[in-house]
Amino acid sequence: MRCTLTRRIMISCLLAGMALELAGCGQGGPLSDAGANVASAPEQSQYLDLSVLSEEGVTEEGWNSYNSYTLSYGTFSTQMVPLRANLQMLETACVKAEYPRGVMRLTEVLVEKYQYITAGTPVARVSMEIDQVDLQELERKLLRLQQRYLAEQEAFLEAQEKREATFAPWPPQRTIDEIRYRQAQLDFERTAAGYERQMEDLREQIEELGQLAGMTEIVAREDGFVLEVSALQRGQKLENGAVLLRLAPADRICLEFADSLQHYGFGNQVTLLAGETRVAQSYDAWVASAVGKVLSSQWDPGISRLEGVYDIAELVGNGPFNVTGETSVMENVLLVPTEAVTAEKQKYYVTVLGEGGSMTRTQFIPGGGNGQYYWVFDGLEEGTRIVVP
Repeated sequence: MRCTLTRRIMISCLLAGMALELAGCGQGGPLSDAGANVASAPEQSQYLDLSVLSEEGVTEEGWNSYNSYTLSYGTFSTQMVPLRANLQMLETACVKAEYPRGVMRLTEVLVEKYQYITAGTPVARVSMEIDQVDLQELERKLLRLQQRYLAEQEAFLEAQEKREATFAPWPPQRTIDEIRYRQAQLDFERTAAGYERQMEDLREQIEELGQLAGMTEIVAREDGFVLEVSALQRGQKLENGAVLLRLAPADRICLEFADSLQHYGFGNQVTLLAGETRVAQSYDAWVASAVGKVLSSQWDPGISRLEGVYDIAELVGNGPFNVTGETSVMENVLLVPTEAVTAEKQKYYVTVLGEGGSMTRTQFIPGGGNGQYYWVFDGLEEGTRIVVP
């Protein structure tokens, strides 16, 4: 009985001591709402779990311990596994028949479905029918405008000669005459600029009609993979804006692979094998995005994307594509022990130890993990102390 009383007194003293400590903590205590996810930690590497206290006494299981780990730079390595990659088209584009005047007719389509073409490649031959009346009318307008401009120019020069000849000999009046002379010069310069703009516009229209009359081909404006060719008949009239073919631009085709188990980390160097195993072409590549670290909100977080030293045209139609690699080693990266990390819905957290023993739940972005460590892409700094259970 006396032994039990002694235990109760000890427990009461411990509770009283903890109550005094909480009362003295102010806003830094564990019941405070002064900061999200912040609590006080004891000075020692252990704390008391009150839930296991009983009248029978304090057992060693009632004392939970934690260790702290200071983040530092080191070498990260991970064993890669072969994965299958696929070509993905992020968007498509169209090649159209575009012309402002006349009538365009199709002569011949020059490309086929599934063909890879480059910028400047002719995709269709066409013939243009230009209204010669329109061309002649534009030429007449230009000629009349030039004649009118020359007539006004001659009249202006003649008027200026008369003004200059009648300058007054005495200073006050001569100054006024010179001002009028310069003002007339400025007025005509504005008139001349207007004529020049009108004539240039007519010249451009005439040149455009001439170019259209000689137009025989429509060319692709970008590299790409032909996805679809419109069903058009030879001799068919093509409306302005009519779609000739649809393609996937080369710079919008990429290689992606599913990596839900996080074998590959951002920046890992890999080998891409394209084609059947015995005749596969080998290319150097690297991971441009990885699970848990998505560079674009439009990318699926369960998908990793590749970039490499290859021309996408070499890959189109030359699958299958296999991503392979041996042990990947990354030097001088910030390492976090796996047991210190909590993962929730593709977000990763550690508990950071601050001054005075405060604990803060902090999110970071890992570049990859190998089961023992994660390496830090962003969110944590060297020297940070974290809790390791």
